[in-house]
Amino acid sequence: MNTKITILCENRTCITEGITGEHGFCALIEKNGEKLLLDTGQGLSLISNAKTLDIRLDNISKIVLSHGHYDHTRGLEKLPPQENQVLIYAHPDVFANKYSVKKDSNGDIYKFIGIRQTKEDLEAGLNARFVFTTRFTPITDQVFFSGEIPRITDFETSDSRLLVKDKDGYQPDQLLDDASLLIETQSGPVILTGCAHSGIVNVMEHFSQQTGHKTFFAIIGGTHLGFLKSLDQLEKTMDAFDRFQVQKLAVSHCTGNEAAAACYHRFKDRFAFANAGWKIEC
Repeated sequence: MNTKITILCENRTCITEGITGEHGFCALIEKNGEKLLLDTGQGLSLISNAKTLDIRLDNISKIVLSHGHYDHTRGLEKLPPQENQVLIYAHPDVFANKYSVKKDSNGDIYKFIGIRQTKEDLEAGLNARFVFTTRFTPITDQVFFSGEIPRITDFETSDSRLLVKDKDGYQPDQLLDDASLLIETQSGPVILTGCAHSGIVNVMEHFSQQTGHKTFFAIIGGTHLGFLKSLDQLEKTMDAFDRFQVQKLAVSHCTGNEAAAACYHRFKDRFAFANAGWKIEC
């Protein structure tokens, strides 16, 4: 059976009447008679976009949270209760007390950007059960949760704006909860990411090590290349896309305009914008 991936929430939209953009990400995977969500956006467009695309959201079998930021998780509050209990896969740190910091003339401004509902409230409201794991895990036939992604490259760095708050104050967020999906399809393996805070090259290397894949049919989702520390990182990342022989690079969300333009210039017809309403069958 073909795998169908539809972007339900993203910063921009495809040219489809009735689709709304928001700062966030959500992708629907339809495979083997199941419907899975990677992330849920921030809840502004999930329900209306699904209605426009004639997609039911009360019969999801699995939800995967790529990390615990609001623009990937707050749509959980908008989802209807599920017909059957839905399993929500995530890293144990997904409920960490997450903040961002912005420099201002009056000092640092801290903003809470984490999940505001409790695990128990979300489970009760959705008819759900959280499954926490740090390991590479099959979550259904031919769909794999990355678990923690080792940081092995020397050019993909953490985002200093992102923090966690504990009893000692604000600390750098290592984002160990950053996770992605590997989906086996008829066209080849597909990597679906939320933000790739671990570094998109680290994500590819991790899935290659776990599965033995040396090539990937598609990379879809956020790449966090919009927050580059140097152009050298972008060049090395694009080199890695070629090394893994990526046939379709469909970027979203945190990729950024400059990095997206560079990727389009290099990859041409292998490039796509995975905006809200975009879909692919593979």
